[in-house]
Amino acid sequence: MFVVAVGFGVFSLVVSPFLGKMKPNPTKLEPYECGIPTVGTARSQIFVRFYLVALLFLLFDMEIVYIIVWALAMTYKANAAVPGFVLYSMIVMAIYMAILLIGLVYEWKKGALEWN
Repeated sequence: MFVVAVGFGVFSLVVSPFLGKMKPNPTKLEPYECGIPTVGTARSQIFVRFYLVALLFLLFDMEIVYIIVWALAMTYKANAAVPGFVLYSMIVMAIYMAILLIGLVYEWKKGALEWN
């Protein structure tokens, strides 16, 4: 299997220049940037605040996924039949939401959500 995989890779690399038409031009050689014309160099600095906001977005986005899974687990009758499950899971989610709220207030007070 390894010989077949390596053989296919080598065959593809050797044969592809002969089968495909190669007509390079300046437009084709430019890096693709979502249809936006390139401006400046690729070595430009980006503000750290952009990464911080992106990280916060990912963090809160993943927490929403966890909350959705929790809500779905609460709808199953088999889980509701377990004594104390509903109360316990509500308390755990309240603690979880309190931790999220404390984190959000902390980030807000630190100015992480400001673009100035």
